[in-house]
Amino acid sequence: AAMQKKANARAGRPRDENVHRAILEAARDLLRVEGYASFSIEGVASRAGVAKQSIYRRWSSKGALLIDLYMDGLERPAPMPARGLANDLLAVLLQTTKRVQDPTYENILKSVVVEAQNDPDMRKLVLQRIVQPRRDAAKAVINRAIESGDLPRSTDPEMIVDFVFGAIWFNLLLGDANLTSKHAHRIVKMIELLGARRAP
Repeated sequence: AAMQKKANARAGRPRDENVHRAILEAARDLLRVEGYASFSIEGVASRAGVAKQSIYRRWSSKGALLIDLYMDGLERPAPMPARGLANDLLAVLLQTTKRVQDPTYENILKSVVVEAQNDPDMRKLVLQRIVQPRRDAAKAVINRAIESGDLPRSTDPEMIVDFVFGAIWFNLLLGDANLTSKHAHRIVKMIELLGARRAP
């Protein structure tokens, strides 16, 4: 009986993964077709051909589903081989700027950030899943640049990361132009200038 139970669990896993994938694809399609204003769990369930309960078993809210959808296929930033301040920081920033070139992902990111202003649970999820991993990766790059002498010893890593992601979020939420890789290159160039002006 125990062996049969294990076999059933193994057999159930691919179906669970298929349902999970179907829900994410349906959510992505719904956003592309109808936009965020019309996005609902009911609509996703209908498009995916699943019950609402199948979605709520996996995601506690619409916002949690959207965050997973935004992060789908994005690897958590891992420690990178040191290739210099500019290359390392650019690699971190491009992960965000490349993703939001797709209007669907841009709208998801804007929407979850707006919702996070009035929903403490949403704010926590946005910080944990989207913001903090990127900040940690950028901070590691800045610390490495300080240790190697590419940035002055007096550099405040947390403040530099605030500057970097402040520029990203401002352009995303309030900027006139799309947040492109050009912005990432400009940000990195300015941080490089801090290193170039360090005392000999």
